[in-house]
Amino acid sequence: MLDGRESPTSIERLVGSPAVRSTYASLLSHVAILVLLALFMIPVEPARRLRPIEIGTADAAADDLGVDDDSPPPGGGAQAVEAAEVTVMPPEPSVADPILAPEVVDRPPEAPATQPFAALAKPMVSAATAGGMATAATDPYAGRRGTGRRDGVAARGGSPASEEAVDRGLAWLARHQAADGSWRFDLSGCRCDGGCRDAGSVTSTTAATGVALLPFLGAGHTHIEGEHRETVSRGLYYLMSRMRMTTRGGDLGEGTMYGHGIATMALAEALGMTRDDAFVPYVRDAVRFIETAQDLHGGGWRYLPGQPGDTTVTAWQLAALRSAALAGVPVPSPTMEGVGRFLDRVQVRQGEAYGYQSPHARPCTSAVGLLCRLYLRWPNEAAIDRGLGALAKAGPAPDDVYLNFYLAQALMQRDHPLWKRWNARNRDQLVSRQARHAHEEGSWFFADHETASGGRLAHTALAVLTLEVYYRLLPMYGADAVTAGW
Repeated sequence: MLDGRESPTSIERLVGSPAVRSTYASLLSHVAILVLLALFMIPVEPARRLRPIEIGTADAAADDLGVDDDSPPPGGGAQAVEAAEVTVMPPEPSVADPILAPEVVDRPPEAPATQPFAALAKPMVSAATAGGMATAATDPYAGRRGTGRRDGVAARGGSPASEEAVDRGLAWLARHQAADGSWRFDLSGCRCDGGCRDAGSVTSTTAATGVALLPFLGAGHTHIEGEHRETVSRGLYYLMSRMRMTTRGGDLGEGTMYGHGIATMALAEALGMTRDDAFVPYVRDAVRFIETAQDLHGGGWRYLPGQPGDTTVTAWQLAALRSAALAGVPVPSPTMEGVGRFLDRVQVRQGEAYGYQSPHARPCTSAVGLLCRLYLRWPNEAAIDRGLGALAKAGPAPDDVYLNFYLAQALMQRDHPLWKRWNARNRDQLVSRQARHAHEEGSWFFADHETASGGRLAHTALAVLTLEVYYRLLPMYGADAVTAGW
């Protein structure tokens, strides 16, 4: 220490060295860069989205054990599960031929898809609830419920055995509902798993779902009452989810007007039975699609909008329009006048018989045409009675389930002189031919070429509907259908 100051140590000299300081700075900058790179490499987890919960069908064992009818419907009531968001995801719509299909309008259905359908129910106040007697004047569906159903069976030719067959048929239909609420003619998507023979080939799920729902509605089961209300609720919601909004209206057909007419009829009956406002826009839009799909020249309907009509597709559209009118949805008179014009074109012997697309009479199309004449309040009742007599004289054909389905309705509406004898034979042969074994128990299948493509599902639904004819008093299936105005 020459100048009185303490000499720096070797450590101090090393730290103060410019080379060391530069090394420190470089090290710190590299560490900072590495830290930033590490932060960028950490994956950012996206926000979690609740996975939609698909509503499945009820366990068949619950139906077999007899679930308490007073239990609240799924999703309804104050004790609804709140642990997860439940979203019903409608299936992807089928893709139709872009040349033949109407232009699709991007407008979603008006019913909220996230709200359980049963919670939308607004039951119609029945006369029984009000302490009075329900009549066709106050409730056209009174015959489907309680004492009305029993009285109809007793008065119009049913039997305890036919009612048991109806219940077995409904149980089979409930067991063959798919997890998404639909039915399929090929019996796919349900718990059948090949347990039933005679699957159908028609691909329209709305046609299958509609024709399967009609027997439940015919026996008084809706989405808010009856032991099958959960089954009905799923089915109705499925139909609503399948509507495609187009410039023509709401399309429920999945490529065929058969499917559209049948599905529209099911929704219209549900509206008429419950007065549930959730159905109104769907029925209204479906009716508009029927109107705009009519062949304006010939007056009928066929598979695709605007095609020259045939008798069977026309009958389903007319039945759907009749159901909608009874439920309070307006139907324009020109549409009905067109149906009459179509029937005039295919009639034989001044309206005693009817052909398919031309005046070449066949038994099944004749029964269909005669029933349509009754819907339209055709004044030539003598021709109707002669036509019905010719069809009923030989009795019900063992395998013609489609012919018998229409003929039963027309004969009973007219209270035809041959009704009682014809009905007794048809009723008893249906009961005796119902399957009683294994997974097919409660179902039917017939060697009927008219409906072979519908398979066991279609035949079971038609058989049950035929056995319900005694009380399915949406008045179009009773005497009131002939006299009630549009």
